[in-house]
Amino acid sequence: MSHPVRPLGRWSAILLLAASAGTLPAQNNSQATQPDENRPVKANWALANRFNAAALRNITYTFGVQPRFLGQSDTLYYNWRDRNGNRFMLYVPSPTGGSKRLLFDPAKMAEQLTLLSKKPYDATNLPFQTITFLKNHKGFRFTVDTVRYEWTLATETLKSLGRPPRNAPPPADEERDNQGGGGGGFGGGGAGRNFQNYNPDSSAFVFARDHNLFFVDVKTGDTTKISSDGVEHYSFGFRDTTENRRQLNALSGGGGQQNQNDDDEQDDNASTDMRVRPQGTWSPDGKSFAVVRRDQRKVKELFLVNVLANPRPVLLHYKYTMPGEENVTQSELWVYRRGEPAIKQINVRKWKDQALMDLHWPVSGDKLRLLRRDRPQRAVDLIEIDVTTGAIKTLLTDAIEGAALEPKPVQYLKKGGDFLWWSQKTGWGMYYVYNFDGGEKYPLTTGQWNVSRVVKIDSTTGQVWIAGQGREPGEQLYQTHLYRVNGNGSGLTLLDPGNAHHALTLGENGTPSIVSPTKRYIYDTYSRMDLPPVSVVRDGQTGRVLTKLEEMDLSKLKELGFVGATPFSVKAADGVTELFGNMWKPIDFDSTKKYPIINYVYPGPQTEAVTTGFSVGGGQMQLAQLGFIVIQVGHRGGSPLRSLAYHRYGYGNLRDYALADKKAAIEQLAARHSFIDLDKVGIYGHSGGGFLTAAAMLLPPYNEFFKVGWSESGNHDNNIYNQNWSEWNHGVRVVARTDSARGGARAGAANAQQRRGGPGNNGGANGGAAREVVQDSTNYDNVRFDIRVPTNHELAANLKGNLALITGDLDNNVHPGGTIKLANALMRANKRFDLYIYPGEPHGYRGAVGTYNQRMLMEYFAEHLLGDYYRGNSEIK
Repeated sequence: MSHPVRPLGRWSAILLLAASAGTLPAQNNSQATQPDENRPVKANWALANRFNAAALRNITYTFGVQPRFLGQSDTLYYNWRDRNGNRFMLYVPSPTGGSKRLLFDPAKMAEQLTLLSKKPYDATNLPFQTITFLKNHKGFRFTVDTVRYEWTLATETLKSLGRPPRNAPPPADEERDNQGGGGGGFGGGGAGRNFQNYNPDSSAFVFARDHNLFFVDVKTGDTTKISSDGVEHYSFGFRDTTENRRQLNALSGGGGQQNQNDDDEQDDNASTDMRVRPQGTWSPDGKSFAVVRRDQRKVKELFLVNVLANPRPVLLHYKYTMPGEENVTQSELWVYRRGEPAIKQINVRKWKDQALMDLHWPVSGDKLRLLRRDRPQRAVDLIEIDVTTGAIKTLLTDAIEGAALEPKPVQYLKKGGDFLWWSQKTGWGMYYVYNFDGGEKYPLTTGQWNVSRVVKIDSTTGQVWIAGQGREPGEQLYQTHLYRVNGNGSGLTLLDPGNAHHALTLGENGTPSIVSPTKRYIYDTYSRMDLPPVSVVRDGQTGRVLTKLEEMDLSKLKELGFVGATPFSVKAADGVTELFGNMWKPIDFDSTKKYPIINYVYPGPQTEAVTTGFSVGGGQMQLAQLGFIVIQVGHRGGSPLRSLAYHRYGYGNLRDYALADKKAAIEQLAARHSFIDLDKVGIYGHSGGGFLTAAAMLLPPYNEFFKVGWSESGNHDNNIYNQNWSEWNHGVRVVARTDSARGGARAGAANAQQRRGGPGNNGGANGGAAREVVQDSTNYDNVRFDIRVPTNHELAANLKGNLALITGDLDNNVHPGGTIKLANALMRANKRFDLYIYPGEPHGYRGAVGTYNQRMLMEYFAEHLLGDYYRGNSEIK
């Protein structure tokens, strides 16, 4: 539905009526010059169009250096783009600053590439941005239009290597990522174009085909089928070439909370080779392979209809678990030992519907370690399995009440030695040192701040490099810094001082590359929203800046008149908690005028929609140019980079917890700045932000405060959203099967608006009638899981302002059913609203539809907050 065209504003209609009656009163000069607050304000479309996504894409150059080291040396190369084009740079560090030069002459490269390919290229815009060095570092290779080329550094010559065979193994003379498969549950392993998952010495590999697993001895070439019971939805990996899966793969991605797709099915379906690379991890000695196998055979399906398919619409179906459901994905541990005839399952079950993650072999292929987490995600074990006998040893247990755990991968100070365990048991994320057998020794870090990750460990010295937030006084709490600490917890040292956010760049295999291989140098890109990115080299021991490598090129942005956002801080609704945000103003800002204010939102809780480092701003900046103040601001229950109490403030109240802080923040900004019009407040967001936008427009008293909302792809009913995410962030009760309180839990949602969010409030959020019990590990079927998340559609009768609902009809992340259910409730409540359905679009709106959506968003706010009814006909100018 769209808003009707209004050719005459209220002021114009009054003038016409008065003129026809011949009774227009005389006005003195002072009255004539006074502005009328009811007069429509024209949106500045010319200024907004200047900063559209396409224009910004071409002039927003490289933000910061991402080092790529040559082997284990400190010499690095990187790709850089500015107003002069793309170039590859080589940097050789030294204590006095080092030397930087072009890796190759781009003019010579363009000339030879043109000769070999028969296609024209120029030096400023070469058609590749990634390269792979040879192991001898005498040259590198790259691909253009599926053809592989090799450049020799000494002679500055290029040769064509032709098209490599499909699924060919990585050339032995190239530097490549570790082929061991990575971790087994934190995103390691996974499918790729190369189907082989090699062991560390490349003497063997495993691959999957038709749901089963195969082992290949590289020396003999023998292939052994090591599983035989693989079937669809109980698979070690397969390439599904059906149209249903092809379309679903094309839709995955796109942002939002989570995607629920099998990682091992994301391969190139156009390939005729049915082999795929299985997830899993090899032991360091190359003798054992472990994998988590997931059983989804009992999981129910969801459905979408591709109405754009030819010659007729196509039904798409996929497995999808929802909160509180009985049949959810089951995780199993399977291990293969070289020389054995088949892979075997090891029973590690303790809790019903438990998850397995972080598979790793600490010493050899005899002992495997992994994390085992319960379904409510409030308890986790680190266990060790003797793969020969199947014996299980629990090394440590971490548990929490009134919140959910977020385990991180185990890190070892040295092979077979002490390990690091991350916990929030003090209310802050800290690392602790445990001996190899699981006995706690001492904290590695302490204090009222957050340690977010281990960046690097020196197994010789025992030193650890960590990233943290909130330790440095006078800084925005989310700004990341790099620290070094001794393995015994002493000598914590800040290595990148300065009031800025220090980004952790990622290397070729996804690991942080901020610390050089020898640990002598640190590569730091720092910025703030009001400080453009600068990339520098620091001394690895002192943090002293040795040289500046690059600085982001803003020249073309400034030619357009670009002005970045202004950071600010306010108090939460409790009057105490510090919240942070950013404010965009129009470039033609006039402090004597009144501007409507629009809040871009995303509630998390796995992230907070507040940019810490520098950002051009994209949609927020463009929207501001129409004549708005646009902000993003945090809220309790948002970022996990603060205390556990802050992060889990909304646990048990997944709908309402962020709204009080948003309102309080805007009110404080209006009191601080006279140019903010508190009577004209808008709100918008995507996914969780779409959900929060609708809640703000529907839940008293916020429905009086927010006048206009643009809600994209919102999970308006989290009871039909992703089971893992909803249960993790709202909380789930473990209830005895004899407890008949299910009805009471659902009925309790009627009083949802009377509940207050906060840690430990899960009982109220789930109705309060069901008695939570402890799981009996000897009887997995004695419990069920109870959850009821308050929804937006139950508030439909409260709508007062102008609300637009938007969804893609092929959203396989946040199902469009959530939006449709809200639309249905609004219709039955006799409420006027706007509804946009984007045919063929997934969770993230792509290409022309994304551009169209941004335009509709801007028009919606221009009409309802400025009174500028731009739309005269179907043409978009």
